[in-house]
Amino acid sequence: MNAIAAAAGTTKPSLYARFPTKEDVFRSVLGWAMSRSDWPWPEPELPDYEDLEKALTAIADTAVRRALDPSMIKLQQVAVAYASRYPDIARKALGSGHWPRTRQVAELLRRHAATGAIVADDPDTLAELFLGMAAGAPARLASFGIIRDNPDEHIRAAVALFLRSLHPETDRPRSYE
Repeated sequence: MNAIAAAAGTTKPSLYARFPTKEDVFRSVLGWAMSRSDWPWPEPELPDYEDLEKALTAIADTAVRRALDPSMIKLQQVAVAYASRYPDIARKALGSGHWPRTRQVAELLRRHAATGAIVADDPDTLAELFLGMAAGAPARLASFGIIRDNPDEHIRAAVALFLRSLHPETDRPRSYE
């Protein structure tokens, strides 16, 4: 707590006045770090929604680069290490359904499904599956110190596989349930 107070430019009593327990400090710092769209670096502009492959590739690239940032890897490791003690924080850190990027992919899928270009019966679930495949797997491996040499190849493969699953086919069931 002394080091935190010094880094914040305050005193330990002032720190405890705002955060009565170490758990309160932990929750606040972890929540702050996870909710920042500009940390560890700013998110790029939204991709062009007209080109589905290009947009998915741009979104996946951003997600992978962010997931492989050393600061994000440490954050994920901390979230996993404390998941059983702070399940609400773990849900926030490791759950993806409410993340802006997941909503972005779901909206992209909705737009293209509305034109008939793809079949996306449940865009929210498909968005989560896409990001899990594209960025979740590299992030999980990175949390164990395993970082692929060529994340671009992984992104290309994930996008290609995902796009193949979305093509409308007359003999294909309209649902994956």
